[in-house]
Amino acid sequence: MNQSEFNQFLRYSQKDALGKSGSEKISSYIQWCNGRGIEEVIIRLSSEDKSWTGRNYFLDFTTSRLIASKKGFRRKFIDTGFIAGMAPFPYAVLAGEKIPDFKQGTLLNPSEIIAKGKSDFDISYSEIEEMYVRRGIETTITNMLGTAISSNFLTVKARNGEQHSYRLPVGKNGSFEKMYYWLKVVVPVKVSVG
Repeated sequence: MNQSEFNQFLRYSQKDALGKSGSEKISSYIQWCNGRGIEEVIIRLSSEDKSWTGRNYFLDFTTSRLIASKKGFRRKFIDTGFIAGMAPFPYAVLAGEKIPDFKQGTLLNPSEIIAKGKSDFDISYSEIEEMYVRRGIETTITNMLGTAISSNFLTVKARNGEQHSYRLPVGKNGSFEKMYYWLKVVVPVKVSVG
């Protein structure tokens, strides 16, 4: 999606947006994209292994599928993530009147992610049986300031029996509650707390 297509959506949704909640706005945006055959990244989560040499992924939840793509070596260390995991255009839908002007580098195109060859796999939502999110109680860190969980976990169970599991650092993906809430809004499959 480009800025002009996004502006078309804003004009289309402007009269209805006032009375809608954030989840209704995002659902409307997803329906609009699907109706026009536009695949757009809605949420991007960051996944990492315990070891810095392990495989680290971006998990891009689009309007039609999940794409898991490997991070480059530098991105393992310098990964700023998105605000609450939202991709730029969906974030702007929630921002309302304060629509930012996005730099080209911040916009995500699902077909470019796949074309770059960094995609480990992509799976259509119709091929996913269920997703489980789980608080990483075993990753609890305690210090003088208190106790906090450092990672949560996501498991994607495909209809063919395959499972893909990911460790999601809290510092890059936000709180468990927000992540779970937005996954339930965006992903058209069952999302359970495991």
